[in-house]
Amino acid sequence: MLDWYSENMVVGCGNPLQTDDGFGPAVVSELKKIALPENVKVLDAGLAGPHYLFTLMAQSDAPVRKMVIVDILDFGGEPGQITKVTPDYLSPGSYTDDHSWGLREPLRVLAERMEIVIIGCQPECIELSRISNEDESYEFWVTDTVKKAIPKAVRLVLDEIGVDYGHTISSQKTHHGGAAGEADGA
Repeated sequence: MLDWYSENMVVGCGNPLQTDDGFGPAVVSELKKIALPENVKVLDAGLAGPHYLFTLMAQSDAPVRKMVIVDILDFGGEPGQITKVTPDYLSPGSYTDDHSWGLREPLRVLAERMEIVIIGCQPECIELSRISNEDESYEFWVTDTVKKAIPKAVRLVLDEIGVDYGHTISSQKTHHGGAAGEADGA
């Protein structure tokens, strides 16, 4: 069986048809344009994030050391604002999948086996996109506000997996009291 996993996993979650919910897949699309080390795999998990996270990863032949999840996250910020959190930060019901299943507890269990970081973007809109699917000018239908956050998220992911891509990491507030892209307490 082909193993989809590696020491460092970047998993983009979301539905590109639901406007800003396509943030995770859009960031993954950008990361796939970059030559990454062999110990890094990037997955567009779409709506199947929980399945990838909880089932297949547990069956992986390759131990996963670190997983970076890229998704929208309602943390009360401004649309397009990015935060970095760990499963410990998530309050009950604050992070759910498309079927309203809470992801906090399963992620906390997985965090006992690996380091987990969530790069979350505050969405502006998660309604079904009204842009025609015949319009070829849109690869992803995220709002302009959230689209501007994609390069910042890419830099934060690269920082998390230890890839120096020659950029200064942008300063965004986290829920750990520091700035995203900086070590906690820095």
